Formats: sequence, structure tokens, C-alpha cells
Amino acid sequence: MNRRHCSPWTTSLLILALFTIPSCATLSGKPQATSIGPYSQFNGRLIVIEPSRRWQVLLKWQAESQEQGWLRLTHAATGKVVEFQWLFEQMHIRDNSHPEWQPIGRQKLAEQGIVIPPQQLASILLGAMPAHFKRKNGNIWESRKGGNLIRLQWQAEQQKLSMTDMAHGRTATLIIQP
Repeated sequence: MNRRHCSPWTTSLLILALFTIPSCATLSGKPQATSIGPYSQFNGRLIVIEPSRRWQVLLKWQAESQEQGWLRLTHAATGKVVEFQWLFEQMHIRDNSHPEWQPIGRQKLAEQGIVIPPQQLASILLGAMPAHFKRKNGNIWESRKGGNLIRLQWQAEQQKLSMTDMAHGRTATLIIQP
């Protein structure tokens, strides 16, 4: 992908909005039922806390299955809009500066620090936790797939999913408004 089509700001949004594991996007093993969702379509907010900065975006999500979905991120302060879509392993991105869909591969996402592929996040939001996430207690799951400890915490009463990359000190909190 041409570097000019993926600005640092756009990349930052994708890095934390998709907060996923940089390996295969398929579900390995039998997924576990969760108390999350199903949320196939919703609006929400994504609040990102990194060691050096904090920011938030509005999010619109649509995914009827893990195989296909779409999301839009809007940063109100700057007016920047980023869209991301996937169909099986094919992923594309565009923003309001570059309106043409551009393919983006798993390797490029991994280089940018993406730790949960959109396919796995869709599975989680549809109520099927990938098998590599192990329930620790209540509504907390952890995974070490890909090397780093990733912790998910679901707060049902607030419809809030916190995703923390323990090694890098990044937390992305998704607040769902169905």
C-alpha cells in the first residue's frame, strides 16, 4: 500500500480501533459463548489511552458475521473520517482525504501494531469468544496468542468493552450504543 494513502493519523485510528492479535484471523478451536452481544450493528464511541496520549472517535459498526463487515471512525475535533471493510481475508481502507478504497493486508496491519483482526473482533461482538481467549473471572478474558498479553473486560450494564495490550500499555474502550 502506498504510504500516502495511510497517514499516521489514519494508521493510529486503525491501530487502536481494531486492537487485535497479529496472527491468523480465523477462529482456532471452538469459540466460547460469552455474555457480549450479539451486536451486529451499532453506533458507539472508542476511547483510546496510550502512554503518551488520549483521544476518542465516534464509531459506526456493521458485521452480521465474522467473515464480512464494515466500520467508520469519525474524529469530531479534526473532521477526519476513516472507513474500513473486510470480506473474509480481503481488507480495504479509505478516508475523506483519499476516497478510493485501498487494499490493506494483514502484514501491513501487523506492522502498524494491530492486535485483534476485525474478523475476531466481529466474532467477539457477535457473542462467540475466540478459543485462544481464556476466561479469567466473570467477564474478563485473556490471550497470549501472538506473544503479548491481551485482556478483554466486558461491563454489560454499561455496554463497555475494554481491550488492553498489557505489554504496550494501550487501552481501547468501546462504548456501544445499539
